[in-house]
Amino acid sequence: MRLPTEWMPALLVSLGVAATAANAQDMVLRDLESKNPKKLSKQEATELLTGAKMSRVSGRGNVHYWSNDADGSFVVSSDNRGAGAVGAAGRPSTAPGKWHISDDGRYCVLIDWKGVPTEEWCRFILQTTDGYYGVRSDTVGTERVYKLEIKK
Repeated sequence: MRLPTEWMPALLVSLGVAATAANAQDMVLRDLESKNPKKLSKQEATELLTGAKMSRVSGRGNVHYWSNDADGSFVVSSDNRGAGAVGAAGRPSTAPGKWHISDDGRYCVLIDWKGVPTEEWCRFILQTTDGYYGVRSDTVGTERVYKLEIKK
């Protein structure tokens, strides 16, 4: 599979922060206190995420990247290099997805992976001094946070 050239900067950034992002997978909400977290409103999240190039390191260590199309769709790509990459270990793959911003301002994603269960989640987006994080609850200090790379 050949990656589009416009993805290269985002992919390189994602790979460059993979170790940091892996550590971020173990972070909880209270760990962000020194980074001045600000929960984005529905309007702010919509403006930021529409048309944004996104990337993350999954809990299994796979780098995922996609672009949020204005119609609520995207195609996500995975390097499948992390632990637990079932069936396609080490071989990049893609899957269709859908996204929207919920009434309470959460970024919601559904990914129809091939050969593994559909992924569905919603997260509040927190803007901090070192970037963006997703979190299920913005009030529980022990809630796990997920690092997201977001580029416009």
